[in-house]
Amino acid sequence: MGRVLQGIGGLISLLAILVLTTGLVFAGPSGKSDQVQITVLSVNDFHGALLEDGGNPGVVKWGKYLKDEKALNADGTIILSAGDMFQGSAESNLLHGKPVVQAMNNIGFDGMALGNHEFDWGITTLQQQARSSRFPYLAANITDKATGNQLPFVKPYTILERNGVKIAIIGLTTLEAAYKSNPQIVNNLIFNQPAEVVNSLVPKLRNEGAQLVIVLAHLGCEIDSRGVITGEAADLAKKVSGVDLIITGHSHKNIVGRVNGIPIVQAYYNGRATSKATFLYSLSENKIISSIITNNNNIQPVEPYDKGLAWIVERTNAEVGTAMKTTLGTARTTLTHDRYELSLLGQWITDNMRKTAAADIAFLNGGGIRAPIPAGKITLRHVYQALPFDNTLYVTELTGRQIIAALEYSFANRSVGMLQYSGLKVRYNNTNSPSNKLVAVATIDGVPLRPDKVYKVAMNDFLAVGGDGFTMLSQGRNGQNTMRLLRDVVVSSIRSVKHINITGDNRLTYETVLIIKQAS
Repeated sequence: MGRVLQGIGGLISLLAILVLTTGLVFAGPSGKSDQVQITVLSVNDFHGALLEDGGNPGVVKWGKYLKDEKALNADGTIILSAGDMFQGSAESNLLHGKPVVQAMNNIGFDGMALGNHEFDWGITTLQQQARSSRFPYLAANITDKATGNQLPFVKPYTILERNGVKIAIIGLTTLEAAYKSNPQIVNNLIFNQPAEVVNSLVPKLRNEGAQLVIVLAHLGCEIDSRGVITGEAADLAKKVSGVDLIITGHSHKNIVGRVNGIPIVQAYYNGRATSKATFLYSLSENKIISSIITNNNNIQPVEPYDKGLAWIVERTNAEVGTAMKTTLGTARTTLTHDRYELSLLGQWITDNMRKTAAADIAFLNGGGIRAPIPAGKITLRHVYQALPFDNTLYVTELTGRQIIAALEYSFANRSVGMLQYSGLKVRYNNTNSPSNKLVAVATIDGVPLRPDKVYKVAMNDFLAVGGDGFTMLSQGRNGQNTMRLLRDVVVSSIRSVKHINITGDNRLTYETVLIIKQAS
């Protein structure tokens, strides 16, 4: 008898595997399909990576892969994005995301959460993108300060039906958008607590007949070697109930795991991975039988060509491609960049900002640079990849006290990125001492910075309005936006020197002397 039961159990397991891998459905006594497969494909942080380049598969290969995956379960698949899709490449930036919208329409996306970079070109441009998109923009936790209402072109959620299952998708945007987006663009918006919003919506959606509830969230998270997930998305999972899947973005990580029993996925960035959640759902019992979550980091479609997507790339290249190949100069070594450290590229750019503005000091947020510039020929495309934002050069006057406060904030809040600077020499106590971390700050000629002295400071317009939390940099006097794109400053600087050779100048030194406070 035991062997018979084992055989029956093995048959049931085999049937479940067939459903999850082929999309088959099985009929009950009435002839109606009972167990069905729901497939959720998701991506995040594509950042306009239309072209195949290095580790980026490009939109033709990436989009064809998504189409191939959907074809395996055409009636039961949805394709979602967790945001930050448009900004990042010259091809997308120059056309304000238009080719990415066209590609997403062609692929058949079903919804997109708003990421912080969706706001980079302003609310009006974002609204125009939404009108051109054949999928909804989702953000349940963003409201207008003046009205308390949602933005008119953004939905809090959408409900779809696949294989007879109603699927609710709630959109969320990171609270970090309040300061990681340009404050002047988002200062009329309120970013509400994600968990409170989700917990208020889930009962309503269940009452409307939702059988699966997915949270599509541009919230960051990390995963350690033990598989433990932490961060905004993990915090959300611990505080909500009635949620069947959380799709995340923002932190550019490969995430596959569970928190509080809820599956959580994130698919790296630039199209380099795709997340897949597969649910086996019983219509008769109205419940999930099983769920499998995976990430695919090898984007290889059955046939790596798609006529419609290739046409989008070809037309985009015809509009901007030739200009991007223009050689500006050469770099003897790679101008490296790590947003969380003082980098060679950050030093070189701020040096040229300071020179252009005839300033004493220059600052640039670490996240304002998005890619290194490789050794060899430097093209306009390299500059766009390094500086994708349309930030301008801003000049103001700050006291030594305000400058020191900015440096202290930068060292204390590395998660927002290290402040890149020029015109200063900084000594920093690199021990675990809770105080006295900033040992000394001097001008480039070695003169100690005087707290009450006023210095002429160059920065980008993002920092000038307190971006990344640097509110002290917004408190200067006689501020002036030159309206000159920082990218143009860099292009002019490369063209003027022709050959870049920088090795760093020890403008930042770390000390490991523990400062012990004397007992009184």
